[in-house]
Amino acid sequence: MASITKKVNKQGITKYYSDVNINKRRVRCYLGLSLPTAKLELKKLEYELLFSKESTKDVHSKLKPATLSFLSSLESSGVSTLHLKSIQGKTRAFLTYCESSSLFNIADITPDIANQFIRSRTKQRVLNKYFSNFDDYVPKLTPTTLNKDIQTMKRMYNYFIDMEWTDSNPFRAVRKFKSESKQRYHFTPEQVKLIMDNAGRFHDFYYLLLHTGIRSTDAFKLKPGHFDGKYLKVQMNKTGDFLHVPIPEHVLDVLQPRMGFCTLFAPLKSDRQRRNCVKNIQRLFEPDFVRKNNINLHTFRHTYAHNMLNKGVPKEVLQTLLGHRSIKTTEIYANWVRKEELERWVT
Repeated sequence: MASITKKVNKQGITKYYSDVNINKRRVRCYLGLSLPTAKLELKKLEYELLFSKESTKDVHSKLKPATLSFLSSLESSGVSTLHLKSIQGKTRAFLTYCESSSLFNIADITPDIANQFIRSRTKQRVLNKYFSNFDDYVPKLTPTTLNKDIQTMKRMYNYFIDMEWTDSNPFRAVRKFKSESKQRYHFTPEQVKLIMDNAGRFHDFYYLLLHTGIRSTDAFKLKPGHFDGKYLKVQMNKTGDFLHVPIPEHVLDVLQPRMGFCTLFAPLKSDRQRRNCVKNIQRLFEPDFVRKNNINLHTFRHTYAHNMLNKGVPKEVLQTLLGHRSIKTTEIYANWVRKEELERWVT
């Protein structure tokens, strides 16, 4: 049902507006200054709402274009490149599964199909683990990875619901896997010395990560403008929040020679050099040790958290220093406090 309403503003000008109800949706918009013009614009509006919307809906009832739209919205939201690539991989696996089962529409995916897809993922093998091409190490996906798959699919279908391409989320019926609680590995003092002695051209970068706990994805992009005296202020890739924390004087001394460049770590702009930066650490340990403990640049962040807790830094302070949104994330490190520090607080 459609109608035209008339309003006279303070200047005495008469304006006409639409009042349209189509598919339980009410649309009100400006039509013009005269009644004949308003009637013509109203007919155009009704046509667009009835036919253009249906045409768009038909296009996005298909899984593939809808998924591409979801990925495009993520990219425009500013998520990190690594995070986007991870989600792309998960959606690609989902589309491949659906196409192999002749499922091409959003509405084809029922809760039963969603569960079948996740069960199929439990049989998948990881082929790109560190040194897997040398010792044929091909483990199954971990419960953590499978839970991330479920979360990604839920997120994608929530996007479809928001876009009014469907009214249900089949992945809400998929239960998460129980994952074993495991302490995040941190470098020992001996390992830190080994790494720094063999750091080479990556020395300053490792030093920054070790003594600030900043994520490597944020450290890669650091510029002189991110430093305000002894404070660092940078927008974090992972959350989009701003990290604004003091930096130790000895770290600033190490970085000082780099302050004359546009980017502090310009050589690490390319993916190849970033991979070399990681491999330079991993080569110092046995392949199985690297895989078992997930040794990478993020291990410096775990080491920083471990060292700060052992100094007696309150978890609320550590939360700010690490840029965690939730204290629960910081509490993951709580069982790293050495017994001497624990005993100091219960005497």
